[in-house]
Amino acid sequence: MPVLTELQGTTITGSVDSPVLTLPPTLVLNDLGPGQTIDSYNVQDDAAGPNEVVDGDFLAPVVGGTPVPGTYLGSATISTASVSVGVLGTGLSVQLNPLEGHLMQGADGQAYFISDTPLNASNLGVSITGEVLGLPIATVDGDLDSVFAQLPGPLRALFTDSADFIQQVLNTVVISVDVDPDGRLILDDEIIDIVCFAQGTLIETPDGAVPVQDLRVGDLVMTRDHGPQPLRWTGSQHLSAAMLRRHPRLVPVRIRAGALGAGSPAQDLVVSPQHRVLVRSRIAQRMFGTTEVLVAAKQLLVLDGFDLATDLTEVTYHHVMFDQHEVVTSNGAETESLYAGAQALRMVGPAARDELMALFPQLALPDHQPSPARELPPNRMVRQMAERHRRNARALVG
Repeated sequence: MPVLTELQGTTITGSVDSPVLTLPPTLVLNDLGPGQTIDSYNVQDDAAGPNEVVDGDFLAPVVGGTPVPGTYLGSATISTASVSVGVLGTGLSVQLNPLEGHLMQGADGQAYFISDTPLNASNLGVSITGEVLGLPIATVDGDLDSVFAQLPGPLRALFTDSADFIQQVLNTVVISVDVDPDGRLILDDEIIDIVCFAQGTLIETPDGAVPVQDLRVGDLVMTRDHGPQPLRWTGSQHLSAAMLRRHPRLVPVRIRAGALGAGSPAQDLVVSPQHRVLVRSRIAQRMFGTTEVLVAAKQLLVLDGFDLATDLTEVTYHHVMFDQHEVVTSNGAETESLYAGAQALRMVGPAARDELMALFPQLALPDHQPSPARELPPNRMVRQMAERHRRNARALVG
């Protein structure tokens, strides 16, 4: 997950096209603020699109449910020249492997570094050279938290233990930050969108089609793979006209009757842009090695019958969740239930997330990854698939 780290004591001057960073003269790794996990991003939808942030763009990483507003300044690299670790007689030099990320200036004037991983010993690569008692040592490379064991015995003996070595490196390595204002931050769709049905969608149950807003926990819903299954959780989010204006990426997609294939959907279906629909075609088989895949509705907008529902001034989105990811029938089309991956959990809001964690404790496990009901191809490949369907005039559901 991306991490936001404050570059404490750093000032930024100049323009967004040519930012100038002034670092404290002895800024060391240990002076960096604690990294905070970024839940999602608030961005503006402009000419570059909501998934691409360029220098000068508004950017607000959301940390613990609270946006940290600021201005994106470009990609950035944290690095350092070789420096001597302050242990008498070691002659040890440590070179920090460059750390790639992005730089933003907060509304508070502070500089923040956005990285894919925390800037801690487990993720800091180093290269160590030097000599022991006048004799050169072979270069040692590795992560800071594991490289200590590779040092020669006499050198390790100069430190109390690995933790002592790590602390001395963090307290000694002076860092520099280089900024490229031409850099761009590319955001995954899943980080900035939500997945759900629009109010009024008819969900197939053993007793017939039921409007999604009328479904309750415990109600049985027909699933493609496991027959009638009880709902474990339902939720909803209302997006006002003002919110849709601020976040046009959340405008729903309308799938016209028959747009997926004959009778699918049976009537117009309105879903959030990231809601996945089932595609079953020979093209999918050739591209992904499986006949059926689940793909986001917004990736199909190049096809006839898929349009942004800009005529809707407001929308209420509804989530339905089972014990596992399922394929359900909505307005006659096969679509997904809520897939409780990490990105989806962040977008349902703190209260709903707490409720889901109580119902499904395994979701809190850092390595837990729920199994999808079908393969979920990357968006780039889905767009290629959609284009092939368009060129060949092939139905998505055959």
